[in-house]
Amino acid sequence: MLFQEKKPLKMIFMAKFIDANIFILRWGNPNVKDFLDSLNREEHCTSVLVLAEAYHKLKQKNTENAFNYIRGVLGTIKTYDFTQEDLFDAMKNPLEMGINDKIHLAVMKNNNVNIIVSFDKDFDKDKTIEREEL
Repeated sequence: MLFQEKKPLKMIFMAKFIDANIFILRWGNPNVKDFLDSLNREEHCTSVLVLAEAYHKLKQKNTENAFNYIRGVLGTIKTYDFTQEDLFDAMKNPLEMGINDKIHLAVMKNNNVNIIVSFDKDFDKDKTIEREEL
């Protein structure tokens, strides 16, 4: 009888896309702070556009060290660029929501991410993804 070697099963993690409002609320919501303090590359991701939105809002709020905070996020989790394809997919999206949110959806879908962590209920309009709140 021949011995057949079994290949080890590879763990697949369901990545969660982090929306800008989560990064913005870090200082005002203890649940958000705890969540953000536990981020890792295998389970969490975001996009350059999300971080640009977060940085803009944090600067408006005069948050100290906004630059260092965003730079730290870049080193902690997977951060997707957005492409022309993402933009065109967003422009074709018929849902009633802002273009940036549509771009976030396109980035998610084009990178096989179907969970978003966000307080923005507009994402509930897209029935192909799941939104989680903290």
